[in-house]
Amino acid sequence: MEKAIILGDLLKFLNIIKIEGETGISVRGLAYHSGRVEPGFIFFCLEGTKSHGHDFIPQAVRAGAAAVILEKDHDVMGAVKVLVPNVRIAMAAIAELFYDSPSKKLRLVGVTGTNGKTTTTHLIEAIMSRQDKKTGLLGTIKYKIGEEVIPVLATTPEAPDLQKILRLMVDGDVSFAVMEVSSHALELNRVSGCDFDLAVLTNVTDDHLDFHQTLERYLSAKGKLFSQLGGNFLKNGLPRFAVLNRDDPNFQYFIRQTTVQYISYGIKENAEIRAENIAVTDEGVRYELISPWGKEYFSLKLAGYFNIYNALAATSVALLEGVPVKIIKKVLENITGVPGRFERIDLGQDFLVIVDYAHTPDGLENILQTARAFARGKIITIFGCGGERDRIKRPVMGRIAGEYSDYCILTSDNPRGEDPWQIIGEVEAGLRDRKILGAGYTIQPNRYEAIRLGVELARPDDMVIIAGKGHENVQIFSDHTIPFSDREVASELIKKRLRNYG
Repeated sequence: MEKAIILGDLLKFLNIIKIEGETGISVRGLAYHSGRVEPGFIFFCLEGTKSHGHDFIPQAVRAGAAAVILEKDHDVMGAVKVLVPNVRIAMAAIAELFYDSPSKKLRLVGVTGTNGKTTTTHLIEAIMSRQDKKTGLLGTIKYKIGEEVIPVLATTPEAPDLQKILRLMVDGDVSFAVMEVSSHALELNRVSGCDFDLAVLTNVTDDHLDFHQTLERYLSAKGKLFSQLGGNFLKNGLPRFAVLNRDDPNFQYFIRQTTVQYISYGIKENAEIRAENIAVTDEGVRYELISPWGKEYFSLKLAGYFNIYNALAATSVALLEGVPVKIIKKVLENITGVPGRFERIDLGQDFLVIVDYAHTPDGLENILQTARAFARGKIITIFGCGGERDRIKRPVMGRIAGEYSDYCILTSDNPRGEDPWQIIGEVEAGLRDRKILGAGYTIQPNRYEAIRLGVELARPDDMVIIAGKGHENVQIFSDHTIPFSDREVASELIKKRLRNYG
């Protein structure tokens, strides 16, 4: 797939401040990490949170880097130096050229929003993969090329990785691809160079303010996906669309970010594609789909109001792509769930255990409201907050957990470089507004022990909610990472309880 390309051909469209060295040399690959550099590669000097790519120029050159691209002038010995105004934009442009603009050969859907991206992309891919199309998927849980699953690098990978995967899709005869697009990816120009056909908004709530600083900047980052649809209504003879959540308070903002046609979906407002006559049960959701393409009753095995929105977003994309309503219904009704998204751990116990990725106030409130709607016994919530992330949301999540739960077990999530007790103290400040220590909540920083306690406390018909990590298989500390899966731990402890007590 990869072939040698002349450096000058990759640079000729860039805004370049200065070049030192011969540009007629061959480029055989791209790297933004010095440990991944091979002979003939371009090394991009990115600024990280703890170090700068400049510090690793010698290692990259020793590994065979043919050129180094940077935005702050620095000595480069043994490779071509290319000084540009913005390394990330240059990296995205070069990656697109190096992999021969793969997104132009795909019907490409980007899904952004605070919550619901993973489920929505999985639903879209499930529908379209049953339309005689070979599909691709990039997201938090997995990357797929047809039926092949490849390792996940990030929700939205860096531009060289992303363009390489899109090229693998094209070379693998994929015609339709859907991807999660995070606000970080948009702000850091990871998807610059991607030629999207449809952009989908799930919702926007406060999150990642540790990175974006303000809600306005967070919105602006999300808006880039819709402006990236450009001013051309057609791509490869097919129309481009923005698919927007009519019930989101920022609906009008996103209309203003795009010049292409848009279609809206929702529940509360007068959306073009909407759900009416809604019923939410412990078995799933039922609703009547109302759309310009007709009406149809849906009965899904996905729980919660929030999954109605996810299903409506996926349905909107499928309808725009020409999939009949009855086919959409058949596919969605056969989906039992997405890993780590309100996932039931059912081993025959007489209480319910749910694992969910909810790590934002809105996400946690959604799953707890859903649980409260059909809970027959008490709700026991096990949760925490991640380290080195938005601190403002910590007491808010504590209040939400306390409001909707009968009992809370406050524990560690991924503390990363922060003191777990510091994080717990900030969450507890909100939890104390709703619960009394001992009678309403306890603190157990060891996540395994917290889950064990939740399973032990559960009585018949109770519901144990394990929130925050969902599908994740590791727990991240300051100086090490350990294997850890909420799903596997819960299963192990349920089995142990069943053996001991029957």
